[in-house]
Amino acid sequence: MTVPHLIRVAAVVLRDDAGRVLCVRKVGSPRFQLPGGKPEGDESPVDTALRETREEVGVEIDAEELGFVGDFTAPASNEPGFQVSASVFIRRPAASGEMPCEPVAAGEIEEVAWIDPRDCGIRGLAGLAPLLAREVFPALREREVDAVSVFAGANPGTNPVNLTLAANLGEALARGGITLVYGGSRLGIMGRVAESATSAGGRAVGVLTNHLASRELRYEGLTRLEMVDTLAERKQRMSELSDAVIALPGGAGTLDELFDQWTTQQLGYHSKPIGLLGTEFWAPFVAMIDHMISQGFIRPADRASLILSDDADELLNAMRRWVPPVPRWM
Repeated sequence: MTVPHLIRVAAVVLRDDAGRVLCVRKVGSPRFQLPGGKPEGDESPVDTALRETREEVGVEIDAEELGFVGDFTAPASNEPGFQVSASVFIRRPAASGEMPCEPVAAGEIEEVAWIDPRDCGIRGLAGLAPLLAREVFPALREREVDAVSVFAGANPGTNPVNLTLAANLGEALARGGITLVYGGSRLGIMGRVAESATSAGGRAVGVLTNHLASRELRYEGLTRLEMVDTLAERKQRMSELSDAVIALPGGAGTLDELFDQWTTQQLGYHSKPIGLLGTEFWAPFVAMIDHMISQGFIRPADRASLILSDDADELLNAMRRWVPPVPRWM
């Protein structure tokens, strides 16, 4: 069997306020594709995507505006017998708004068009490159959030607002048919979110270590309890069971769980959205992140990847639309 030749490219998704995607058609090609192309010299995928977007449609984008859609492989549109391996980026929704300038066909581009991924425009799938039709457009749909890992304090704290945040989150999860995955205790903030979720008819899965089983009083209303040996296994199992992460107010344990997920997100080990519920509580944390950015230890893109809100439903909706940050090595 002949193995197709591989062409490495990088491309950018630009969306308008209606959710349509800017697509280009090269001279002599019947199919639309994303602005993008092959690297020159030792260009990184990000640099390639930004240069090609500038050269093909005249749009200047800053690297800090980009999120990462993913790496995809599909048959090449214009070169029979070849496969395209594409790193696809997207101008993040938070950076969207008005385009820096009106896109225009330039260089080898004959036509530009805004195409809705939901209906693929009037040309239909036949008018799109395989990479766009089979891989990228499906990846642009809102993500499914069926289960959420919630990190929270095992005591109630001193501010009753935080218990209200927990109760509202539990109700929102149940209302949305989303399974709560958490530490399994009935104590504190974490207990309140579980009690709220199950009282509203939702599902709650607890993950508890054998060591803590005798110290943390298990919530008896759990849908399912899983026992593990170590805290590392607990975090790993919670991650395996969930599509997203939400941190409620808490202490050192909550921060440990949050930083574990945020660090592994930055390194590309997972692409799950992370939300912080409770703007007042998290304000000093966000200020510390901003200080680390100013000192050159954290990228602005990693700060932008965190979703901050006081409203549980708003937070969950933002998670469905969330775009991962660009991995550090790109």
